[in-house]
Amino acid sequence: MGSLADTKGLSFGVVVSVHGSFEVPITAQKHGKSGNYDAILCIGAVIRGDTTHYDAVANSAASGVLNAGLSAGIPCVFGVLTCEDMDQALNGAGGKAGNKGAEAAITAIEMASLFRHHLS
Repeated sequence: MGSLADTKGLSFGVVVSVHGSFEVPITAQKHGKSGNYDAILCIGAVIRGDTTHYDAVANSAASGVLNAGLSAGIPCVFGVLTCEDMDQALNGAGGKAGNKGAEAAITAIEMASLFRHHLS
């Protein structure tokens, strides 16, 4: 089908840092509902390490970003890496595994274009 990335008329802009992945969904939802953006890109990493709450945080972040998009009515793209250790996270953030954040950004642009130009 080809790329749907027609960026004409799309809004790009703000970077917001939050304390952790658990805080990403509510922030995405708030920005999504503002009406100022065509898509929200959520990037970060949840690293298992020695923690016992990894699964809860990773699952909550993923389902929360999905719910944020559904609630806001715009694409909220989940680009949060779920990794076993820091090496795996670094590999997914531009290392051996490529740049998963850049891939998620392309998805956000394509989804924003789809919504703006084909589903409005």
